[in-house]
Amino acid sequence: MGIFETLVYSIFSKIGDKLIDHGDRIVSGGLNLESISDSLKRSLDSLTAKASDVDEQIKNSELSGKKKRKREVEDWLGQVKIIETELSALENEADSEGFVSRFLGSDRAPKLQERVDKLVEQSRHFGELVLDDCDIRGEALLTTKLVGKAFEENVERIWQLLVTVKVPSIGIYGMGGVGKTTLTKHIHNRLLEELTQECVFWITVSQEFSITMLQDGIARAIKLDLSDERDEDKRAARLHKALLSLGKKFVLILDDLWENDLWDDIILEKVGDPLRVEGCQLIITSRSSDVCRQMNCQELIQVEPLDMDGAWNLFCEIHGRQRQTTLSPQVEEIAKDMVKMCDGLPLGIITVAGSMRGVTADHAWRVAKEELQESAMGNDRMDVKVYKVLKYSFDQLDPNPRRQGNTDGYTILQHCFLYCALYPEDEEIPQEELVRRFISEELVDKRERMKAQIDKGHTILDKLVNICLLERTRNMARDCVKMHDLVRSMALKITEGKTMVKAGGYRLKEIPNEEVWTKDLEKVSLVSNGIERIPDCVSPNCPKLSTLLLHWNLDLDYIADSFFFKMHGLRTLDLSNTKIKKLPNSVSDLESLKALILRSCSSLVCISNLEKLKELRELDLSFTEISEVPQGLGKLVNLEFLSMRSFHRWEIFPTDVLVHLRKLKCLYLPYYVEAPIGEIEMLKEMEDFQGRFKDVPDFDRFIQSQKSKGYAVSYRIQVGEGCIEEFENYMNLSSVMFRSTDFKTIEEREVVILASDTQQLTFLECEGLSKCLSDDFNIPSSLHIFEILFCDGIESILKDELGLRGSGFPYLEVLCIRGCPDIEVIIQAVASENVDLPKLKRLDIRGLPKLKNICEAKMKCGSIEKIELWGCPLLKKLPLHFPGELVDGQMNYSPPPALKEIKIMENEREWWESLEWDHPSHGNLLQPFLTFRGIL
Repeated sequence: MGIFETLVYSIFSKIGDKLIDHGDRIVSGGLNLESISDSLKRSLDSLTAKASDVDEQIKNSELSGKKKRKREVEDWLGQVKIIETELSALENEADSEGFVSRFLGSDRAPKLQERVDKLVEQSRHFGELVLDDCDIRGEALLTTKLVGKAFEENVERIWQLLVTVKVPSIGIYGMGGVGKTTLTKHIHNRLLEELTQECVFWITVSQEFSITMLQDGIARAIKLDLSDERDEDKRAARLHKALLSLGKKFVLILDDLWENDLWDDIILEKVGDPLRVEGCQLIITSRSSDVCRQMNCQELIQVEPLDMDGAWNLFCEIHGRQRQTTLSPQVEEIAKDMVKMCDGLPLGIITVAGSMRGVTADHAWRVAKEELQESAMGNDRMDVKVYKVLKYSFDQLDPNPRRQGNTDGYTILQHCFLYCALYPEDEEIPQEELVRRFISEELVDKRERMKAQIDKGHTILDKLVNICLLERTRNMARDCVKMHDLVRSMALKITEGKTMVKAGGYRLKEIPNEEVWTKDLEKVSLVSNGIERIPDCVSPNCPKLSTLLLHWNLDLDYIADSFFFKMHGLRTLDLSNTKIKKLPNSVSDLESLKALILRSCSSLVCISNLEKLKELRELDLSFTEISEVPQGLGKLVNLEFLSMRSFHRWEIFPTDVLVHLRKLKCLYLPYYVEAPIGEIEMLKEMEDFQGRFKDVPDFDRFIQSQKSKGYAVSYRIQVGEGCIEEFENYMNLSSVMFRSTDFKTIEEREVVILASDTQQLTFLECEGLSKCLSDDFNIPSSLHIFEILFCDGIESILKDELGLRGSGFPYLEVLCIRGCPDIEVIIQAVASENVDLPKLKRLDIRGLPKLKNICEAKMKCGSIEKIELWGCPLLKKLPLHFPGELVDGQMNYSPPPALKEIKIMENEREWWESLEWDHPSHGNLLQPFLTFRGIL
């Protein structure tokens, strides 16, 4: 029984019961209510039967995909649907007192019967219910079985977006071989099966596509002949007209779009502007999320690799498809290891599983595992298909780049991608480090400013992530990228013969034999191994070698001079995080060297003369035991990056060194020594600086010298006596710390000028500050972190004059004030106004015995997550803003939406309970967030 029929039965059953119960009242005003009821029921029964017949005939005809319902039939069914809706409302009303009289005794029943009789009569003149559908709906596509929960979830998500939400355009993206096309085929077939009134058009877009080819593909799908027209604009107009004439909803699927300069708003206009046709929905698949965005897809779906359960199920499905195969426990363990190496890539899993069909011997499986592990790509038996797909992705990176003098035929983007393969398998590579290496290898334009180079480096990584050749990760609060194992294998295959990579998992204890150090090698990576010594007998003949990476060999303490004798083309040498005590003298003769990286060589005390290294651009000596400036440093006239952080053995920086390094863009000095302001002022190209100035006047000179540059300079500066070598700066912000600074000595300046882009500002153990801190400084609105620690004499921090009522500090995330005995109010503001701190996450206020007010106004800080508050006995109010809404004439309040924790001292419970609130509910709302800690 259908819904319509059920409703009719239910309504008239209830009417019949009421007529029997109230038989003496069934006639009113001369009307026979029973007769009216019977007549209406007969008409509705007739309409129910007709509607059921029409619906069944149409569905049977439309199953072929070559028939479509007539427009008048579609409209008629729409009118029947309206009556069904009305009957549903009547069915609910039928239980109410007096329904029979209200419905049958008024004009409602006769009017409803008139409409029903009209629809029944109209149905007698339909003739044929359907017409030939010349624009074929589409035919089901052959596809493989979906495996994995994530695939099923993606199908349902896309289905909901198409059918329920009715999103106009969806982009499906993911790396090659991850299953985008398979997923979309399932959607295509389901659309044909379940939405029989809609058309579904599938067009595969070839790599060498053109506008004309794409127009022809769509035209063929909708049976439009464009062979007599060559003009693209006229063809587009005809396509648009043909799409409009379909007169029904349709889904257009463009499969496997590659990056191309044509992918923008114009492309859709050139293929008939389908999204401007009512009822059109667009699905595209691509390896790049950028393509999806350029095509204005409103929803993006990333197809992720399979999890281990899904991957193993797929392997078993493919491996045992032709015959039921039972693997021995030993072979099953090997097979699962092989599946893991495919990292959830369906194409890789399918290829591996297919290649192992019929193989039963344990030794054969072990050999296959070793082959896959060593990435013997190109083996037709196992993984040539995977290689071809992934290589295809590589070949499409920036088809028309600016090559910058490269002679090997690879683009800049390709070189950057290949460089990532030098890192160990599964390594989460910090983006900042990779970008630095791109700059060292001159893979970004060396003529650009450093900031522009860094931006371009990150743009390259974004590009590689967007096309799924890299995946984005996060490790130890650092943004990282990771290379899929099969993608890395493909990259190593591409560079085979020119690159030797034995990084990470190989755990080498000795340097590889000289036989593998061939004359054609250009890059060698022995990163993260256990190499202990490179003995005197080793001298590889590698005249073309340009990059040698030996970092993170934590036990490497000796490198013989002979090792570098035949590497005169070397441009990048990375020995960071090793235990070498002395840099081999032969490094002094590497005159082509452009980057020498010795960071965190914690035993390094001696470095050879650098005078000959005139080409050197980057020198990183940070966190070493070097006690004096290396010989020849002042001769490195092309040096752009110099890092000497944490040279704790130094007491003073020598003069007449920096003055010769006029091309320096990045200078990191140890905080232990006073930076020579006179020489630093002369570095006109500098863009990034770290160091300590002895006093405020030197700091002033630095700020003034940077103003004339016309571009922002990043900096991490300490001012004053003593130092904190690595003060908290996890976000790499432009920061200033005044440490043990006596501001009483400042003359001839009323206000200390801070750069307008300062992001972190710290005062630690300072003296001589004004009663209001903002009287001494132009507190910049760019601040993210503001700290005042153990400073005497300050009574308030900020004044309302700074524009706090608007959003004077729109970026402030941390406000920390501790151990300041004289502070009475932190923010002076008009009590009737709100102070807006939209990004404030952490409020840390401790040890302020005279504090009476945090803020004289309400603090609107919807992002606040953590509050630490103790040692403030005179404080009476916590000026938080509590969001509220008016419900039934009363205000209902809620706590700050992001709040996670409020910490107070265990012995201050009574103080907390005595705090005053603007509304009685406010204190109770904060109760769940309170944590108490013991006395320090």
